[in-house]
Amino acid sequence: MSARRADPLQHLLSLPLNRASLLWASLLLVASCGGATPVGDGHDHDHDHDSGVHVVDPVEVVVDVRFEAEVREGRVVGGIPRFEVSIGEVVAVTITSDVSDQLHLHVYDAMADVGPGIEADLVVRADVPGVFEAELHGSGLRVFELEVS
Repeated sequence: MSARRADPLQHLLSLPLNRASLLWASLLLVASCGGATPVGDGHDHDHDHDSGVHVVDPVEVVVDVRFEAEVREGRVVGGIPRFEVSIGEVVAVTITSDVSDQLHLHVYDAMADVGPGIEADLVVRADVPGVFEAELHGSGLRVFELEVS
């Protein structure tokens, strides 16, 4: 007659390979449930975006302030601008680029495609104070900063 183990799970966990596999699976599960954190000047794209509640239809509102910037050969022409606006203003930003990408204004969650012959037009109501970066998602290039105060 053979002896039965009282707890088969405890036996599996006692084996080094199974313990390591369970540890890795647990870490992956926890990592996939958490949000990503930006590191340095870069931006980790592994996150959810809200519904873009700050984005407004330019046909339905009066734009208070307009800005423009151009991306050429992987750089922002003239350097990365900081656009300063007051809380409550409706801001329109037009970006042109010689490469196809997607422009994203953080926190305001405004996104638009840009590329040769395609201008990215972002229109938002500046109702969250702070300094927010806009970047091209594909390249990670910071295109401008929006300062709302």
